Amino acid sequence: MKEFDKAWKLSQVASYLGGNLVGDPERLVLGVASPEEATSKHICVLWEKKSFKELKEDVPVVVPFNWLGPNRVGVEVKDPKLAFVKLLSLFEEPRAAKGEIHPTAVVFDGARVHPRAYVGPLCVVGEGADIAADAVLEAQVFVGKNVHIGEGTVIEPHATIYHDVALGKRCLIHAGVSLGGEGFGFYSVNGKLIKIPQVGGVVIGDDVEIGALTSIDRGTIGNTYIGPGTKIGDCVHIGHNAKIGANCILVAMTGIAGSAVIEDNVIMAAQSGVKDHARIGKGAIIAAKSGVTKDIPPGKIVSGFPARDHREELKIQALTQRLPEMYERLLRLERLCKGVEGEDEEGNSSKAN
Repeated sequence: MKEFDKAWKLSQVASYLGGNLVGDPERLVLGVASPEEATSKHICVLWEKKSFKELKEDVPVVVPFNWLGPNRVGVEVKDPKLAFVKLLSLFEEPRAAKGEIHPTAVVFDGARVHPRAYVGPLCVVGEGADIAADAVLEAQVFVGKNVHIGEGTVIEPHATIYHDVALGKRCLIHAGVSLGGEGFGFYSVNGKLIKIPQVGGVVIGDDVEIGALTSIDRGTIGNTYIGPGTKIGDCVHIGHNAKIGANCILVAMTGIAGSAVIEDNVIMAAQSGVKDHARIGKGAIIAAKSGVTKDIPPGKIVSGFPARDHREELKIQALTQRLPEMYERLLRLERLCKGVEGEDEEGNSSKAN
């Protein structure tokens, strides 16, 4: 179990979480642990009684109110799941030092790097790019011409930010992401594919997180847009001129074709997809491996291919599992009907008058 350089007193943890302290306020906590790995040096967050009862008494815990008896040490809170998220931030690894451009980085003339920004080893910052305060570019990040990196945004190693991309504040771009690459656009003339120039850009709102190896294409004309607060998983593809609303969740390996519109608060589960120009309404949920081929109304839950109402899809799946049984019943009915009709082995009717 990992221990961190900075220890927190239990009283500090309780104050930070806004909870009720039980036990020694000077007790030191060196990290967060799972129930299976917890020791007396770490704190464990629990929201199920079974795990709480099985945990050793000397392990500090964060639990719901009124769970801690006289022999327990920890913090009682209203929402332990939310407390877990907050608690992890106390022990999060610090980012690279601010206010530095590594000697191996290449910053072109005309680029603007704020004095509090960090540009790591072997990064490239193109002409006209603007890196705002407290932004962090880890090793080998490519930033093209006229790119804007917002305040506090972090870009992990090997990400590629092509020209004319604007990133908002406090975004997190994971390793290997491609932003602003050419969209997949071709026009067929006499069987020959002619490339359609892609001259637009990408605009990404504040507080967006983009997972490793995800690609977001620039617009053919105009911009591909990602709304504020949206979280995108690993290996997602978003095509040119797609519009993604605020606070959406796009889980790993989701695919969104060009010019599709995803309204606010939509959830697209793993390996789901949407065709070009389709619209998914606000708050809709697209189940895993579903294929959206037409517009989806707001708040709808859909699944399957083509994606349909989730309850209807479940009925279809249930019936599909019964096909062997239904097939046998059909054969029996067919044999029974043949007997009534008096068909011979060759299927010739011999029904009596």
